[in-house]
Amino acid sequence: MEIKDKDGKVILVVKDRDDKGSLTEGERVRSKGVDLEFANLHRADLKNANLEYGRLDSVDLSEADLEDAKLGMANAGSANFSRATLRNADLYGSFLNMANFEEANLEGANLQGANLIEANLRGANLTNANLSPDNMAVETALHSADLSGAKVDAANFDQAIYDELTIFPAGFNPQDHNMKVEPSS
Repeated sequence: MEIKDKDGKVILVVKDRDDKGSLTEGERVRSKGVDLEFANLHRADLKNANLEYGRLDSVDLSEADLEDAKLGMANAGSANFSRATLRNADLYGSFLNMANFEEANLEGANLQGANLIEANLRGANLTNANLSPDNMAVETALHSADLSGAKVDAANFDQAIYDELTIFPAGFNPQDHNMKVEPSS
C-alpha cells in the first residue's frame, strides 16, 4: 500500500499482515496495529484509513487528511496533527498526551475516553466533537479553540488552559471545571 501526499507523491509504503502473519499489500490503508512511530506523513491522504491500535508516537501527520479515519486505541503521544483534517475521525480511547492538534479540524470527531493531557489544541475546531468522558486535564491548551456544540458531559478539564477567544458549548462554565484562563497572545 502506498501512502501519498495530497499532490499524489508516494511518501510511504505500508504492508498489512494477513491472518496467517504473512505480509500482503492492501488496496487501502487497513493497518490495524501498524507501527508508524516517528514516520513523516506530512500532508498524507489517509481518508477512511484504519489505524486502530496503531503505534503513532511522534509521527508527523501535519496537514494530513484523516477524515473519517479510525484511530481508536492508538498510541499517538507527541504526534503532530497540526492543521490536519480529522473531521468525523474516531479517536476513541487513544493516548494523545502531548500531541499537537494546533489549528486541526476535529469537527464531529469521537474523542471519547481519549487521554489529551498536555495536548495542544490551540485554534482547533472541535465543533460537535464528542469529548465525554475524556481527560483534557493538566495543561491541555485550548486557547482559541471552538468547542461549540461539543459533547462535554463528564469530560475532565481540571487545570486545562483557555483564553477569552475559546468558544465553549452553550451552558458550559470553565470555572466550574477548575480550568485556568490565560490572556491570548
